[in-house]
Amino acid sequence: MATTFFDVIESFESSFMDKKEIPESLEKMWLIKAIGNYGVEISPLIFDSVLEEFGFDLDQYTIDVLATTIKVYYLEREYSRVNKIASIVGKDLSINGNSNLSKYTEDELKKTKADLLEMFDNLKPTAYN
Repeated sequence: MATTFFDVIESFESSFMDKKEIPESLEKMWLIKAIGNYGVEISPLIFDSVLEEFGFDLDQYTIDVLATTIKVYYLEREYSRVNKIASIVGKDLSINGNSNLSKYTEDELKKTKADLLEMFDNLKPTAYN
């Protein structure tokens, strides 16, 4: 049985908790980008965007690499959103609603990118092969 779009998205959505539902069209765009990224880093993957499935069954690790790549795109978008939250600065009062949230989002983005690089490295053949 071939791996589907929903198999990858299920793995992605299981990695975090969000109050808002992410539009399916955005998730599909992120998946297409993740497949392209995977193709550059490891090897091309065949994905039928009409049937929304791969040409074969992907192993769980590959699914998780694609899901983590999608999570990086999600966190980049979230980081951009958080940085656009308005600050209120007055004579006696300064409210910056994004300082801690921005830092936490940036930290999670950096950690997820590092995790993804390690996952890609795990898929690459060693020099000993």
